[in-house]
Formats: sequence, structure tokens, C-alpha cells
Amino acid sequence: FFIVMSDFELMPEISVIMPVYNTAEYLEKSIESVLNQTYADFELIIINDGSTDNSAEIISRYAAQDKRIKVITQANQGLSEARNSGMAIAKGNFIAFIDSDDFYACNFLGQLICAQKNTSADIIGCDYQKIRSEKDHIKPVNKLSYKIYADALGILLNKNNFIHFNVWNKLYKREVIGDIRFVPHIYYEDWVFNCCVFAQANSFVWLKDKLYGYNYSDNSIMRSSFNEKKLSDYVTGIKEVHAYFAVHAPEKWEDIKKTRISRTVKMLMNSTLRAKDENLRLKTAHALHELQADNLITYRGLSLINRVKLYCFLR
Repeated sequence: FFIVMSDFELMPEISVIMPVYNTAEYLEKSIESVLNQTYADFELIIINDGSTDNSAEIISRYAAQDKRIKVITQANQGLSEARNSGMAIAKGNFIAFIDSDDFYACNFLGQLICAQKNTSADIIGCDYQKIRSEKDHIKPVNKLSYKIYADALGILLNKNNFIHFNVWNKLYKREVIGDIRFVPHIYYEDWVFNCCVFAQANSFVWLKDKLYGYNYSDNSIMRSSFNEKKLSDYVTGIKEVHAYFAVHAPEKWEDIKKTRISRTVKMLMNSTLRAKDENLRLKTAHALHELQADNLITYRGLSLINRVKLYCFLR
């Protein structure tokens, strides 16, 4: 890939990373939502991941107008690799993400960085609003209200999961991310990334306000039918999380297995059953057998009905 940069190096407080692939319809609004933030000490790294629409022209136009924008142009590699490319050149002390069909509230960065400065937390998150039409907007919230959690990983794994596993509604200390990167070419990459990063964090702050606009579509890939690719990606995610914790936090693995891994097992079983595809059911059974043989899944953490389902898959 190649990079277009300003004439001088900026040393911003926050690096905002925006992967782009054929989202020209939404791209202007997304870019402007970042550039018009009330907090201005940031760089915006836009990764054009092989777009074939006019996204490149839109990106070039904004980059020519604002020196805070850095542009990476690369062949299409997928969301994970695009984010990884952005992190490779990020200069900020903090990392934020935005998807190029979504948008920030005008004080998204300001509220999150203010909460971080008040608490010294490693990760800060906020709630989000589903955007279903152009008429949907986010009302800016000027009163700063947050809650501090000393056990970042524990609250991420909370069964109520109110903070969500998405990366785009959070602000991360770059040093906490370290060399952790997104697993390439898989769906569900966020939960794998966050499990690893939250394990390194000392504290987490949550803002209950909805400061991120998530473009919700019933036709998105993530809500399409369950298939062998998604099954394979669930399995890859489980293996990647185990590989990380086996080296960096072995004492936390059993807790991860009975909470997050059990939830993943529940989702892939239920998704398989809803698909009503006998070949897919057999492949899921085979995958679960392999995971059990490697001691990567457990009945612990599953409800009674899901324990029964797992038993039936493993028969």
C-alpha cells in the first residue's frame, strides 16, 4: 500500500482510524462528523481498502482540505487488515475507531477524552444509537456522567454485556493495545480483539450516553444467514483468544472459557439450528468435537437448555 501524509508530522492526542470500502453514500457525513468534533487534537487515518466506487475521490477531496487527515490506499484486504494498517502508522496516545458508514456525535471525542483525563482509565466507552434512516440523529450530551470499573475484563465479560464488544464506541490507550492486532479475514473480529486488550487494561470507564451513530441495516452481512464461513470464524476466534491468554494471561483463561467462550458456543449452536441445514449441523458438530478435544470449550457457563444442545452436538 502507499500512504499520503501532510508536509509535517502531527503528534496528536488521539488517532481516529476509519477503514473505507465502497461506502461513498455515507462517507462525507462520516468524515465530517470526525472533522467537526468539539475536541480538535486528533489525526484521522482513512484507509481506502480497495474501494471501487467513488470513495477515493471523496477521501482525496477532504484530505486536501484538512492536514489532520492521513490516507492509506491499499488493495482490498478486509476490515481487520485495514484497521491494522491504520494502527501501524497511528501517532496518538489514544486510539479510536469509526466505521465509514457511521458517525460520531459532535462531542464524542471530547466526552471520552475528558472522562479519561478525570480518571486515568485505560479504556473508555459509551453507548450508541442505531441509525435506520437519514432522519435519525444523535442529540449531543454536554453533561459528563460516567462510571468507573476497576476490573476492565470482568465488566466486559459481564453476562449482561451492556458495554458491547464493538471497538468503534471506545477510546483506547495506545500503550494498552500494544502489539495486539485484529485477526485478518474473519467476521466477529471485535470480540477477539477486545478480549485481549481488556485483559491488559487496569480500568474501564463507561458513559451511558449515546454518542455514536451506528448505521443499522437488516441487509448487512452480519445479519445474513449463518454459513460455514461464519462457523469457521467463530472457531478461529476461540482459538485465537486461547492462544493469546495461554501466553499473556493463563490465570484468566478458565474465566474466559466459562463466560465469553461459552457465549460464543451458544451463538454458533443456535445459529446452526436456525439455519436448518443438515450439512452445516454436521460441520458444527465436528468443530465442537475438535474444540472439546483441545479443552477449549466447557459446559460451565451454559444454561441447562444450552448444555443439552451441546451434549446433543457432541453425541
